Amino acid sequence: MRKSLATIVAAGLLAAIFSGCASVQVAHKFNGQKIDGKGSQPVAHINGSNWGFYFLSVPLIAGSTDKVGEVEFLGKDTVKVAPVVDIVTAKSAKMGATSTLDLQSNTSSFMLPIPFPFLFYINSVEVSGNAVK
Repeated sequence: MRKSLATIVAAGLLAAIFSGCASVQVAHKFNGQKIDGKGSQPVAHINGSNWGFYFLSVPLIAGSTDKVGEVEFLGKDTVKVAPVVDIVTAKSAKMGATSTLDLQSNTSSFMLPIPFPFLFYINSVEVSGNAVK
């Protein structure tokens, strides 16, 4: 039983390592609602996220904020608020927005108890904002 559990965990970690860790999601439907008090034209609500796998404080793997969907290996720490804000505002500008309003961010960390507690953990950052013209 322990061998099969270890195999499942190892397979899950490998799948996570070789998948893109940074992503951007966009919502366009506002049902006629304004998203700011100034009467600007809504373009989209944009949500960007990034996460990485760490050994102590050294990033082993993290999502690329330069090329969303790709991965950075060993040492490049892109799981911070500033690079994810850059993803969101770049997407906003690319969509033709003149402002990105109401930026909100959230960071979290999760320690993995395998194989030893407090050595491996996952950091994540999420940033969202409203793109308007």
